[in-house]
Amino acid sequence: MKKILSVLCSIFIVLLFTGCQPKDPTISLKKDVTFELKDVMTITNDESNSIYYYYMATITNDSKDTYSTNDVVYSITDDGKEHLNPIDQHESMPITTVLPEQTAYVYGYIGFPNNNQNDMGFYFKDSGEFLSFNNVNVRKATNQDIKESEDLKFTMYEDNALKIEINAEDVKAQFENGKTTLSDLKITYTNKTEQQIVVPYLVPKADLNGILLTNYTDKGDFSSMNEEQIKKIDFTTNGLAPKTDPIEGKAFGYMVEYLDPEQSIECNVGFTFENAAINYQSKNKDCFDIHLVSSAFGITHDMTVSY
Repeated sequence: MKKILSVLCSIFIVLLFTGCQPKDPTISLKKDVTFELKDVMTITNDESNSIYYYYMATITNDSKDTYSTNDVVYSITDDGKEHLNPIDQHESMPITTVLPEQTAYVYGYIGFPNNNQNDMGFYFKDSGEFLSFNNVNVRKATNQDIKESEDLKFTMYEDNALKIEINAEDVKAQFENGKTTLSDLKITYTNKTEQQIVVPYLVPKADLNGILLTNYTDKGDFSSMNEEQIKKIDFTTNGLAPKTDPIEGKAFGYMVEYLDPEQSIECNVGFTFENAAINYQSKNKDCFDIHLVSSAFGITHDMTVSY
């Protein structure tokens, strides 16, 4: 009896230690070229019944030859078997070749209807290998984790790994050469961990409730005017104040998809409004509407700022 118990205990201990061993987040693409999963974050949205997977991986070339990233053909699948139709996706491999002893990055996101996926991950069709997202510690968030605020400076999201801060207190506008520029919206992403992490970045958009200059070509050549000059233009028509329209701006100066260990990046975001001007004669200076959009979180945070 004691011998049987001893054997059973030995088997239990072996199973225990085997079960505790971390799963391998790497696969071999070819000899001395390794694909390693670094970080995964999921965002579940119950309101839209969707789930987004943000992922980051590296390709390390320890060979003596240059490796082409065009040879890395993968899809994101459930258990490497099912073909799934995403509702939204973005993937990036910024470089096409990996030099010897160098590393390249792979990162992106993909969103699906949340149908209780079993085991999502990279499926490499050529080799038939499957690298599960569960081979790393998956960070999880939901649409309920976004914080709203009426303040122009606040923390929009924070967990044990990532912090996202918004600061629109110092935005300023300027008119020059036929266009209005709104600048100095700050979005700060901070990695609180000692490892690289992928970032579920926000997409900034903005509207200017202003004057569309193409409707007033008889007032002069706006392309050569500065701010002081356009402030002197009388846009009234038959004694009526000029019509203002929501004019969509084009964002610039913004792209963060991953962070290095304990890295913090402050993105200074701006918007350009072509052929548009502020209605400087109006007493209402709150003429800019900024929207911070996230398909994954399913939210658009709106704030109104003045010039």
